[in-house]
Amino acid sequence: MQELQNPYNLSFGKIPQQYISRPVQIDQIINTFEMEQPSSQVYMLTGVRGAGKTVVLTKVSEHFSKSADWIVLNLSSDTDILKSAVDKLTNKSFLKKYLPDVDINVSVFGFSMAHKDSNFDADTLLRNYLEDLLKRNKKVLFVIDEMVKNEYTKLFASNFQIYLREGYPVYLLMAGLYENISNLQNEKTLTFLYRAPKVTLEPLNIPAMTANYKEVFGFSTEKAIKMARLTKGYPFAFQTLGYLMWKNKGESEKKILSEYDTYLSSYVYDKIWSELSIKDRKVVAVIAQGITKTAEIRKHFNMSAQLLNVYRKRLSDQGIVSVTVHGSVTLALPRFENYIQVFGVIDEDL
Repeated sequence: MQELQNPYNLSFGKIPQQYISRPVQIDQIINTFEMEQPSSQVYMLTGVRGAGKTVVLTKVSEHFSKSADWIVLNLSSDTDILKSAVDKLTNKSFLKKYLPDVDINVSVFGFSMAHKDSNFDADTLLRNYLEDLLKRNKKVLFVIDEMVKNEYTKLFASNFQIYLREGYPVYLLMAGLYENISNLQNEKTLTFLYRAPKVTLEPLNIPAMTANYKEVFGFSTEKAIKMARLTKGYPFAFQTLGYLMWKNKGESEKKILSEYDTYLSSYVYDKIWSELSIKDRKVVAVIAQGITKTAEIRKHFNMSAQLLNVYRKRLSDQGIVSVTVHGSVTLALPRFENYIQVFGVIDEDL
């Protein structure tokens, strides 16, 4: 008999067989975009690596892709977004009337376009497309994952701002790490992004994860709760622990936890730790030692309340720490303190 496939998945960006949905955030975005007079035509998703941003983007994209009134363009921030959008829209048969005087070449080396008018470019053709779609009562949803600030994203965001102002039927859903989204927002020519709603993906619901582990593994309520709490609601940890429990059926809990730490370190914690500044690492390392009261952290570093609030807010926005309990700062990532004790070597002074 063929062995059943592991229902949990460690691949980023792929919706696994077993996952905990985020209906509130997904419905919030969908309902806003579907309003007759939407309060916003832009949404930004942020969260720590492995928080499930891509899954939310995928679910929203799937919803609108099913509607004949919407065209969904899934784009990449590391390529020319405007030209990629034109490339995808060019495949729509009813838009080909704009192409007679345009020579479009698409190859493995990228997208190129020539026209008898040297001023004719991707933006011009995209505007023609949008004009046509407006007349047809069709809307375009631009979806961009792993958003970063670069020349492509700055140019696209600048043009998108104009498209909004001119009444084109355009919508934008983008996801990225908090610092990357913030860097784009801080671009002085893109102030409209400050007004765009930002959805920060919080930890998953522990009872929902408990129910999932009970159903899949047949655990008792007590054991399922214990396993769910080991994830702290971190989506990638939920997948990793489920994956390892399925893979190592019959193995000791100690062995599974050892592999759990290894997977978290290799897949996400190495990268998360490397992206923190030396000063942020020092604050996090102290919290990992069990010094969680803000007054104690301030005393440890001889730090003012104002300065600690800067670190506290930044690390919370990045999804590294939790500040849900007044006067305390704790680690938001599961068993991150174990990682820091082994790999969190810090040589520089705060």
